[in-house]
Amino acid sequence: MAGVVAFNCAVLAAIFGVAEFTARTIQLRRIGPRAHHPEALRDRWTAIRNNPAYGRPGVTHNAQGFRRAAEIEVVKPANTVRIILLGGSVTYGGESLYPEIGHRELLRDDETIDYYLEQQLSREFPSKHWEVVNAGVKGYLLNQDLALLLSVVLRYHPDYVISLDGVNDLSSLLRAPRLYDAYLQPELVQDFNNLANPSSFGSLRAMAAAWLRNDSVLFYSMQAWMSEWSRARARALRSRRSAPPSPLCLSDLRPQEQEQYKTSAGQLDSVLTPVQLMHAVLEEQGIGHLFALQPEILFSRKPWAGTEQQLLEYHRKMETPIFVYGFETLYPRLAASLRADAVRRTFDFLDLTSVFDGVTAETYTDYCHLTPTGNKMIADRLFTHLSATFRRAATDAPRGSGS
Repeated sequence: MAGVVAFNCAVLAAIFGVAEFTARTIQLRRIGPRAHHPEALRDRWTAIRNNPAYGRPGVTHNAQGFRRAAEIEVVKPANTVRIILLGGSVTYGGESLYPEIGHRELLRDDETIDYYLEQQLSREFPSKHWEVVNAGVKGYLLNQDLALLLSVVLRYHPDYVISLDGVNDLSSLLRAPRLYDAYLQPELVQDFNNLANPSSFGSLRAMAAAWLRNDSVLFYSMQAWMSEWSRARARALRSRRSAPPSPLCLSDLRPQEQEQYKTSAGQLDSVLTPVQLMHAVLEEQGIGHLFALQPEILFSRKPWAGTEQQLLEYHRKMETPIFVYGFETLYPRLAASLRADAVRRTFDFLDLTSVFDGVTAETYTDYCHLTPTGNKMIADRLFTHLSATFRRAATDAPRGSGS
């Protein structure tokens, strides 16, 4: 019996070995030498962070975990102005979450907001060396931006920090309990807890999955395929639903959703806290700070181009009525609160929710992710808003250099 068990184990190991070798060979040819590295790692400060070893055709993470081919030196080179962008997947340059509508490939490194802004700064102010660094991480909430700022970003002595956020935080808030704490909400937080504080069979499962995800191309590829298949199947089922009425009223929501909406609306100002803390930290360090509220398709007033109207209608089906109503009513309130708080606390705020109004080009790839054209327009708007600041930086000694 023992011999039979050993033989069967050897056969299974051989089958797995051949399958793993085959998967590595295929992915190496298709993706390149970084094929077996996952996109994100667990992090003690922010729950998740970009994996420096990750790479795909056109997508590069440097040794610091920023989306950038060039490395960033802790000691800033002379005559350099360094700007760091914080945020979630829009800052990072994430792909469409609705690939079944106008399927789009991953955005390349030269199609992201930071790239366009750096190019424009280098062109307009050639007397300085400009570094616009993409520190965005998919799924980040504002409190994770703050944690990344404190644990990583400050050591690179930026002259300016730009935060591009809003959608993820309101999405999280619309699921919030009565005593909302954003630090309990980040993506994959349970997975992190299972790994950092093992106490159950769930922890053993999470550890095994993390090890396989980091070391097995076959497992990583299968897990990614199954996750995407599951999400696509869920979207296909939701797409058969009738779209909610437009415009939605509070009375259109179920009683439970109405209560949840009131709970979320009552805690809307909690989103301001990490913005205030980031500004306080950066002001103390003599570093400039801009908070930009990102655009969202639900209340865009642009003329629809390409697949955008289809994306809007599809998105209204994908989300529950409370999410549609919540964004249509609370996102403008969030913009107003941020604007008032910026005046009161004297920090720089830019509302980008109307940035595409009147634009006839296609800018959205889903409800918030953007085409290269959309990213360039965001970069142009940031440049215009901060042009006086950039002009001063082009002639003054850089701030935050640590010298």
